Amino acid sequence: MKSLFAVTLMAAMTGCASVSPLPDQAMTPSTPVTIYRSAQLQGSVTDTYIGWNGDYYVALAPRQATTVNVLAGLTTFQIRAHADFRNELTLSLHPDEPVCLMAEVNPANIAGVNWLVPGYQLRQIQCADSHGNPEYDLVAAPAVRPAQRKNE
Repeated sequence: MKSLFAVTLMAAMTGCASVSPLPDQAMTPSTPVTIYRSAQLQGSVTDTYIGWNGDYYVALAPRQATTVNVLAGLTTFQIRAHADFRNELTLSLHPDEPVCLMAEVNPANIAGVNWLVPGYQLRQIQCADSHGNPEYDLVAAPAVRPAQRKNE
């Protein structure tokens, strides 16, 4: 019963993650960001939700990767599972300079022990060559939300 209460409390405190359409970056300087999801066994039954500046745009399963364009500048990326605490990584993005991130299980989170520690983390990694990384299935970037007109 105690475990059920803790899970319920954690879900209530964090809310559930969902994916939003990507913002349209067509007319702004942007950075290509490739995000890889590790194949670690711990946490392998859940998708990770990844986003930046307060919204989530990508959901990745183990051994998946995607590339998205993110507005250049100081950006705070966040990651979480569906009902989990988020973890953040802040980077300074420069136009047209690719960045690669690895989404992985947070080593500080021991399943069943650390209920108040985020389950996942992001870390910056060196980008692979132009052939990509064959260990990961490349998935399409989410749909782009059309830019709104000023009169709307």
